[in-house]
Amino acid sequence: MREVTAESLTPQPTKYKESLKTLAENSTIWFTIILRETNEFVGQCSIKVAEPVKNRDGLFGISMFPKFWGKGCVTEAAWFTVDHAFKALGVQRVSLNVSEGNKAAIAEEGRKRRANWIDGHWEDGLSTGVLDEEWAERYWNQ
Repeated sequence: MREVTAESLTPQPTKYKESLKTLAENSTIWFTIILRETNEFVGQCSIKVAEPVKNRDGLFGISMFPKFWGKGCVTEAAWFTVDHAFKALGVQRVSLNVSEGNKAAIAEEGRKRRANWIDGHWEDGLSTGVLDEEWAERYWNQ
């Protein structure tokens, strides 16, 4: 289990709410994740398409309370959001930037060294992604 440092727990509820609102407003799609059984807020996920006509690359983002990790919530929300981005937004690629400690990253395409200060140490940032034809082959043709 990872130790949580004070830096990651600095309470700033007003600023946090404002940053979430800004993130949602700047996203192409934004989903709030709610647990079916209890209607409890689990987290959020989004896709931001910076150049919808030219490059059509959707940047995927997800944030979820740790108590829901390892229970399939992240996988289900990610699958739904990425599938929606390909089908409804017509993106040709969905990208994800993660910290090196996130072992669930699909495949490393690039590395930004010492990108994030996490739990008292530096971690590299990794870039990964999936193309529309790869997604279709894996999930649409089953």
